[in-house]
Amino acid sequence: MGWFPAEQLNDKDYLATRIANKLNLKGPAVTVDTACSTALVAIHLAYQSLLSGDCDMALAGGVSVKALDKKGYLYEEGMLNSPDGHCRAFDAKAKGSNFGNGVGLVVLKRLDEAIADKDTIHAVIKGSVINNDGARKAGYTAPSIEGQADVISTVYQLAEVEPETIAYVETHGTGTELGDPVEIEGLKTAFATDKKHFCRIGSVKSI
Repeated sequence: MGWFPAEQLNDKDYLATRIANKLNLKGPAVTVDTACSTALVAIHLAYQSLLSGDCDMALAGGVSVKALDKKGYLYEEGMLNSPDGHCRAFDAKAKGSNFGNGVGLVVLKRLDEAIADKDTIHAVIKGSVINNDGARKAGYTAPSIEGQADVISTVYQLAEVEPETIAYVETHGTGTELGDPVEIEGLKTAFATDKKHFCRIGSVKSI
């Protein structure tokens, strides 16, 4: 078929615009790539586009598909990969994460319009914020406690939600000796409460 059509079918840069072309979607078509946060950043951008009137409905999500050949990896102490292929987020035995293939997509609409159209509503986004640590990190791949606490506190204010009313937080949950403690401290700083046993945490990585 030639190198140019093949590149368009395989390069991630063409993903969103190709889908828009095939499905006749006329709003913003943006491919996002921010490593682990890609899908959530895509949802944040779609949320903002709905609020600003760029579109009336949005598809947002993420996809990660590696080469389909089966192969393992060489475990290295202190690196991201788990020594036994299991991710044990927030566990005393946490030694690393694992990587796989997956696709996830959600349809977003403004709430009043979804209610008027009698759509099935699985969840409501009350607020959405993104930030960056800048140079505050312990290392490039390790987030700072302050950066995480800042973004969480900001979204509470935007959504007008009291931290003590939160019953569950889906975390990054890398299952690493460095990442997990930083994430917990960031949450503790952002929640800033003496109340206990009201909010659970978890990570889909551990499933």
